[in-house]
This record gives sequence, structure tokens and C-alpha cells, in this order.
Amino acid sequence: MEISLIGSQIQKFRKQRDLTQRELGEAVGVSTQAVSQWENGGAPDVALLPAIADRLGVTVDALFGREGGQVQDMSDTFIQWLRSLPEKNRLSRIARLLWEAAIYGVSDPLFDAPWIAYPEKGEMETPGLFGHGKALLRTMVGTDSGYLLGVGSEDYSYFGVFPEPEEGYERYFLTDDEYRTLFAALAMPGAMEALRFFCRNRPSLYAAAAIAPRTGAPLAETEQALEALTQAHLLVKEQITLPDGPLDTYALSDFSGVVPLLTFARWAWQSQNGMNLVGNLMRERCFEKGAAGDEEN
Repeated sequence: MEISLIGSQIQKFRKQRDLTQRELGEAVGVSTQAVSQWENGGAPDVALLPAIADRLGVTVDALFGREGGQVQDMSDTFIQWLRSLPEKNRLSRIARLLWEAAIYGVSDPLFDAPWIAYPEKGEMETPGLFGHGKALLRTMVGTDSGYLLGVGSEDYSYFGVFPEPEEGYERYFLTDDEYRTLFAALAMPGAMEALRFFCRNRPSLYAAAAIAPRTGAPLAETEQALEALTQAHLLVKEQITLPDGPLDTYALSDFSGVVPLLTFARWAWQSQNGMNLVGNLMRERCFEKGAAGDEEN
């Protein structure tokens, strides 16, 4: 066995993957010192070679410097696989991959068991347990490198993956006043009903008089709610000219933004009474760096 060759190959592929010796060691169940010894003339146990090759994204042959062992480009492999699927199934399959990554990749080993199956339904009845109604089968994983949150099931899946930026999350939040503007707008009488009206009807411009009957609020309150939703950037306003004068009309500013907002709002709302499919949060630090009253880590 070419001891020095295997060590140099491990070092080469490790650096190509931007892995530290500690990260590679943790992935295959050895110490940082063991990896260092491999790269300085030693050799890993033969039984570890498949795990090392898998983590480095190469074949075992590549560790011996043989042809055909180039680093696998997982991005190209993924895109090729995705293109082989019917277009209508692609997003659901991506969601399933994220669910499997949470279950088998970053969750507690307790969940790495054959009885874990992809749920058929994303909701379950909860009479007598968390109150009557349906609870989401929530998937949630938090580590010091970020979060993966969502619901995975055959009938409806959605996920958000939030790798933590080097400068922390706070830079990408709205200001406190902007959040107050958003949530105050949603809390106004008729506001949520108006937002649902836009989601349920084909994209178009609508006047307050056409929306008010669907909100259950008086026309004046509906107009105030529409203005507030516009200030919160959930709606856009356009004035059109009619024979008897100008008329204010409204439309959704971004339908694709409203759906995640309303969907994850339910996810967060059920934080205490929802069913956690993965509840292992391995994160130890706060999500805001340098927050008032906190010590820097």
C-alpha cells in the first residue's frame, strides 16, 4: 500500500472540499490527530476507506491515485437527476430530499432508523392532545451553521434552508419599526380577509368597493386596511382614470412572497402545539451576534 500516496490524496481532496482535518475526522469517526497522521505519512484503516472516499466525494480508487476517481461534482449530478423527472414533480422531489437530509444527515442518530418513513399527510388530528384540530408534522433542525425548517409529506412539503452568514442573520432582518408596520397592517380589521381575497382571485387590479363585501368590514375600514397593506409592501396601488374621476385600485405586490409568509406563520404559530418530526436542535448560540446585553462568543 502506498502510504504516503494515500495521505497526500486525502489531503488534496480534503482541501478541494474546503474541509478541515477536524471536520473530516468527525465525519468518519476519528480524531483530528489521526487525520493529521494520515496526511503526514500514515495510513487509515482499510475499513475506513469507503467512508473517507464518500465524505471527500471521490472513489476509493482515487485515494490510491488511480484513474476514474475524480472528485464528483454533486451539482452536475443533481441537475442531471432533476432533469430526468417530470417538471411537475421536481419541486416536491427537492422538498423530499431536504426532509431526508434533515432526518438522516443532521438529526440525532435516534432518528436514523428504518421505521422513519416519508409521511403521506403533513397534518395530523390532535384531539385531546394539543387541543382539537390539526397539527403540522414539523421538521426542524438547528445547528451552529444554520437552520432547516419546514414540513415534509406526500400531500404538501415546504422547506426553508437558512445557512448562517458570517456576519450573522440580523443584518438581513427588517428594522423593528418595519416589522411593526407589517404586523400592524395584518392586524387591522379586514386586512387578512383582503389578503386572502387577492390570493383566491386571479391576478388583477381591484377597487376597495369590490373587496369590502368579502372582508366583512365597512368600506372605510377596508380602505384603511388596503392602504396599510400597501405601506407594508404586500400590495401595490395603482390609480386608474374613469369618466367620473380617478380610482385607486390594488393588487398583490408579489404572490410568491405572500405564500411563504402565510405558510411559515402557521408553522411558527404551532411551535408549542405542533408535532415535531425532528426536534433535535443542536444550536448553542443566539441567532443575533452582538445583541444588546449579550456577550460576544
